[in-house]
Amino acid sequence: MKKTIAILQKISPKLTAKIAFQFISKPKNREMRSFEKLTIDTAEKSSFKFKKFNIKVFKWGSGMKKALVVHGWGGRAANFGAIIPKLMDNGYEITGFDAPCHGASTKRKTSFFEISDVVKLFLQKEKYDLVITHSMGSAFALLAMSNLKYKINQIIVLTTPNRFLEFIGAAVLHFGLTPKTTKLLIDKVRKTSGYEPMTLKTSEFIKNVEIKLITFIHDKTDKIIAINTSKKVSKSIKTSDFIEIEGTGHFKMLWSKKVVELITDLTSDNGNLLA
Repeated sequence: MKKTIAILQKISPKLTAKIAFQFISKPKNREMRSFEKLTIDTAEKSSFKFKKFNIKVFKWGSGMKKALVVHGWGGRAANFGAIIPKLMDNGYEITGFDAPCHGASTKRKTSFFEISDVVKLFLQKEKYDLVITHSMGSAFALLAMSNLKYKINQIIVLTTPNRFLEFIGAAVLHFGLTPKTTKLLIDKVRKTSGYEPMTLKTSEFIKNVEIKLITFIHDKTDKIIAINTSKKVSKSIKTSDFIEIEGTGHFKMLWSKKVVELITDLTSDNGNLLA
């Protein structure tokens, strides 16, 4: 692939940038594990229309406290399958959704910013006590909260990128893009989104969110998102706590016994002083 792209870039950097843009607009969906399927089977299901998408929504539990879970790029609501039963035990009603072009929602080209807009719709409709995010979903959710100047009791961030350019960087590395083609790709993102990808940072827009308690959990050997990115975001807000773990990686942390226990403690009436 890189050899073909290298030749194509010499002929048409503009066409190459278009191909790379398609790459970052269509996530690769992972197959569900057995416990994730079970989680979906036990959910109350609904859907709603958002632009050209049919968004699938899932609800669990009937507790008085409200929680929203936001999956990452290429993920789905079922990714929180090991965590959701613990939240139910701790008295939460949990809402999750499959983002545009993810999971059971409509499979069409999407963007980082459309996913953030969907998160924004949930935040406008319901007042949540807790939001749990994973990977790029952390940036999706925090951007939405920033735009709303949202107030919330607790957020648990299971890894997060800092600069949006880190997301674009995945395409740059995958295709071996030249600086000229990379610039064209960034220009295309800018024109189609209305955002400035060069300056967009989670560590900046999180400052517009009023959070009583936010906990960052990140594996120090994470090969998808480096731990230093989460640390930068954590340091930008006074109410944050950072938990460094080991042996879970980037995706396995979602069903790691260690992480599930941490979240159980953080969201219990005893562990969460804000409850």
